[in-house]
Amino acid sequence: MIRLASLFGLVAIAMLLPLLVDLSGATAILFAFVGMPALALALIVHGIARWRAGAFRLEHGHERRLR
Repeated sequence: MIRLASLFGLVAIAMLLPLLVDLSGATAILFAFVGMPALALALIVHGIARWRAGAFRLEHGHERRLR
């Protein structure tokens, strides 16, 4: 899952590079309709993968202190 998120992130960066070189309407549309959704998917997939790995559990550290 993390590799898929990384792939989506790389796609977003690849869509950003032509925009940085040529600030025309075509590259802006390309980034808006391909790059931004790829970046959003990368963040969502990464968040789901971290959640499934148990990164957002609050009771993880509190049980050790209470015992």
